Amino acid sequence: MHGVTISELIEKMKLINTTPDIDTDKIVLTHPDVNRPALQLTGFFDHFDRERVQIIGYVEQAYISTMEKEHKRQMYDKLTSSQIPCLVFSRGQEPDEDLLEFCNYYGVPCLVSDKTTSSLMAEIIRWLNVKLAPCISIHGVLIDVFGEGVLIMGESGIGKSEAALELIKRGHRLVTDDVVEIRKVSDDTLIGNAPDITKHFIELRGIGIVDVKHCSVWRA
Repeated sequence: MHGVTISELIEKMKLINTTPDIDTDKIVLTHPDVNRPALQLTGFFDHFDRERVQIIGYVEQAYISTMEKEHKRQMYDKLTSSQIPCLVFSRGQEPDEDLLEFCNYYGVPCLVSDKTTSSLMAEIIRWLNVKLAPCISIHGVLIDVFGEGVLIMGESGIGKSEAALELIKRGHRLVTDDVVEIRKVSDDTLIGNAPDITKHFIELRGIGIVDVKHCSVWRA
């Protein structure tokens, strides 16, 4: 199963990494949901969703602040040793030195976001659902027409790119030419994207490969 690295999560969500010595390129997320480890803070780890991003919100932090130091260190040890992919503090809250010690020891990235807990959770879930959705690649041209994806399919040389060019001339937007990546993000929604290597490019017979992004005259 394909995944998303913690480095990608940090970049997308503009998170602050308080454990910079940990290699976040090697830690991969494969589950789109998140978890708030409230019960785990009390010591209950049965059925713990350890493969998910772990969010520490205001309530969790408030509970942590009531713990005695030794009890808190025991909880930190058990939480960070359970192979969680990362911890993310919301609302700009900062982890204490004890937690950073255990995170660095067990290789768990500890991250900080200035977003509210609900907003942070919703954004991460929405983004991961797209990134981790089942994906196939098909041959065709995808055009954004009034906000809807129009997929032009057919055999090679039949004129798919030329038809797409006519739509581009009328102000519509090229999404991808030749290879279309289609992800099923829900039972009702498909999203089409371009592979990074072909983004903004279209191949026209007799002309060659054209960068549509820099051909604004076609959008007039």
